[in-house]
Amino acid sequence: MGVNNNIDITKLSPKMQEMLNSYAGKITEKVKVLAKETATDLAKNTKKDSPVRTGKYKRHISVEKTKETSTKAIYTWFVKDPEYRLTHLIANGHAKRNGGRTKGNDYLSKNVIEAEKNFMNGVKEIIENEH
Repeated sequence: MGVNNNIDITKLSPKMQEMLNSYAGKITEKVKVLAKETATDLAKNTKKDSPVRTGKYKRHISVEKTKETSTKAIYTWFVKDPEYRLTHLIANGHAKRNGGRTKGNDYLSKNVIEAEKNFMNGVKEIIENEH
């Protein structure tokens, strides 16, 4: 006699749900790791590209995990106190003491754009390679 390929419909749904949950869990964990790596790279790259006058601003650039749940991890880039006040002035320029304005430095925006691009490409790669 041949093998019986029939499956009870009540057993199919839980098994499929289990397989989908396993697949989603693997992808979620890999994306969380990618998020941490991307945030760390963003901090490293902005430190490298930020303007250097005394070096204090560069040393205060940091990243930390803001929130983590079973489905996501959120990281925040920031500049520690008291240097955080300079971020807006460096990025957008400011008035000089004797008149005129300084030119803004796009070190932050260009690195954020690059980090977003790398993160999206990494997520696509994780999904494609997880089958």
